Amino acid sequence: MNLAQWVASKLFLMRAPPPQPSAADKRSKAPPSSWHRVLGISEFAGDDEIRSAYRSLISRYHPDKFSNLGEESKALAERKSKEITAAYREAMSSRGGFADSN
Repeated sequence: MNLAQWVASKLFLMRAPPPQPSAADKRSKAPPSSWHRVLGISEFAGDDEIRSAYRSLISRYHPDKFSNLGEESKALAERKSKEITAAYREAMSSRGGFADSN
């Protein structure tokens, strides 16, 4: 394994600790949706929290940050950023809002 692969594996395997359930989460019996897991936030999060989680993750996994680490790392970053963007759009559309890129 070369240095670039090692760095990419460490970045992609690092996970934020799971969020602590709020009182609203504990009362709800609804299963978490996919966007909830991808963004690492509560499915009851507000628009600002969703937007903040999206911005944080997309800045971490943006493919341009991996351009010097090789094609394999860049491809992995592209897949991850597409997954993050799709989760953000799903979260915002489920609330009747629109998914802007800001």
